[in-house]
Amino acid sequence: MKYLLMLFFSSQAFAQFADTTAPKLKPIGAVLRTVREIDMTNDTIPEILQIETTKAKRMRDIKVRFSIYSKSKILYSHLWKANDFFDPKDNLTDTIKWFRLQRIMRVFFSNQNFSMSDSESIESLFERVHPVDVKPGSAVAKEISEYNHKIFSVYAGRDMLYGITWIDSKKKFVRLWRN
Repeated sequence: MKYLLMLFFSSQAFAQFADTTAPKLKPIGAVLRTVREIDMTNDTIPEILQIETTKAKRMRDIKVRFSIYSKSKILYSHLWKANDFFDPKDNLTDTIKWFRLQRIMRVFFSNQNFSMSDSESIESLFERVHPVDVKPGSAVAKEISEYNHKIFSVYAGRDMLYGITWIDSKKKFVRLWRN
């Protein structure tokens, strides 16, 4: 009886020091979702940026979807495999990959992934990366240079990093650059 009381009180003392603020780790097969509100279209109404996974029993079957909504309407969406975040040669277990995917999802919308078009000229940006939907010297490139645009850097896997921005004249998001 004395042993049971010691065990009970020691577990109670330990519980006082446990970190209850840390997010609970979800098992593989659960849906992960991260959301952030930010005005990406410069209309003073914040859009909802969301990244979420699909349910699957194996890591190789999980898909990641990045979407931008405004008033329940989808303005942009991109889908890729969760395995794109990992090197195919690695021997990590699905559990380790799942924990790393949770971390990637938590920091996906961190502040350093957002920049303003006035922080660097479009011409100097295109010297470092590949232009995608916006060609250097085009009317759209001039529009980006004339008006401040928020650019979001999307990390969609180890081989797919790109930046998107809202083009008001086209009323849509475009991929500005890619790695």
